[in-house]
Amino acid sequence: MERFGCERCWPDIAEAAWDARSHLNRLEFYVDDTHLIVRLLACEGCGQKFLSIMTETIDWADGDDPQHWVSIPVTPDEAFKLVAGSEDGLHQALGGLDHERRSLHHDAPKGSVATSYWASGISIVRHD
Repeated sequence: MERFGCERCWPDIAEAAWDARSHLNRLEFYVDDTHLIVRLLACEGCGQKFLSIMTETIDWADGDDPQHWVSIPVTPDEAFKLVAGSEDGLHQALGGLDHERRSLHHDAPKGSVATSYWASGISIVRHD
């Protein structure tokens, strides 16, 4: 299995990785919409870059709208292709990422406790 990041930015425990995410540098926005944010993040320590996607589904009640975050480490070549591409090319670039690569997910469902967990791959999920 290919190793990405360092203990500071990509620890083995999902909850610790979610906490570490808040310390990553924000490099580039690909999409900056109220309910969809796609950006490139980087570790200050090791330089590892991560693609991050946040989606939100609005239900127009109570303001506790469900949100989902997913982050995946990317290689320098993948990061370059993401930066060089257009917004339309973003979906194509996402499809080119390894679907088996470990990704960090963080779900904040309406009325429930948020959870962080490991999965594979990355995609843009349903959003408003």
